[in-house]
Amino acid sequence: MTGMLAFLRFLLGTRRHMALLGLAVIAVFLAAALLAPLLYSWPSATLVNLGHALARPSLAFPLGADEMGRDMIARLVWGARMSLIVAGASVGVALLLGLLIGGLCGYYDNRASFITMRAMDAIISFPRILVAIMLITILGPGATSLTLAIAISSVPVFARLFRGPILSLKSRDFVLASRSLGAGDMRLLFRHVMPNISALIIVQGSISLAEAVLIASGLSFLSLGPQPPVPEWGAMIAQSRAHLLSTPHVVLVPGIALFVLVLALNLVGDGLRDFADPKSGHAGPRVAS
Repeated sequence: MTGMLAFLRFLLGTRRHMALLGLAVIAVFLAAALLAPLLYSWPSATLVNLGHALARPSLAFPLGADEMGRDMIARLVWGARMSLIVAGASVGVALLLGLLIGGLCGYYDNRASFITMRAMDAIISFPRILVAIMLITILGPGATSLTLAIAISSVPVFARLFRGPILSLKSRDFVLASRSLGAGDMRLLFRHVMPNISALIIVQGSISLAEAVLIASGLSFLSLGPQPPVPEWGAMIAQSRAHLLSTPHVVLVPGIALFVLVLALNLVGDGLRDFADPKSGHAGPRVAS
């Protein structure tokens, strides 16, 4: 909470209005995702009602209805819930595994670490979405396999990113002093070294959320994500693209929502990166004394 308040003060003090706008947009999407069951029932987002198929925006359907007669607002809200859950869970898993692998390989600079990092490099050489497609082909389509596929394809990126700073920090004076006082390797790594890259973890995590939302939507567009009638923005675009010219709202609504959320995440990520930049004097890697 203190960190969030400091970040808000930084944005206000430096007049970063776009980042503040992005933060507000993310808050709206988060609120909609959390309150989805209270705002719109699950049947309103999934049950077929052909009597209202492709209904244009009106008082009854402010954003219209899709080709199955389902309320677009209801599907948009539930789709935000699905997109944020998949993106948040996949980035969280990738961060934990990447931090663990990168931390151990950076702290223990031995043959096993060398082989592990070369394996990470080999995975990075493939496009992330291709790796995710291969994993989903093995696991089968669905929200769980989509989350795991994005997470696993992201782990090498995080491992490579975190290894360098940890490799540098382990030779700092405060780590050597703690070692001389009898601190074990795990205590040094998790209590002294890793906390000093917390700013990097937060910044990279926020930026990766936008990538995860895009990858999840792209895979769902290819029918590799949650299966119908589960609302997901990428799947909504794919199912409605045949009606783009006749009733464009069925494609534009999820498309604009996806664009706005990804843009907001990137704007906030840029603000966090500036906030955490050591050169700015506002934050940066915290070095224990």
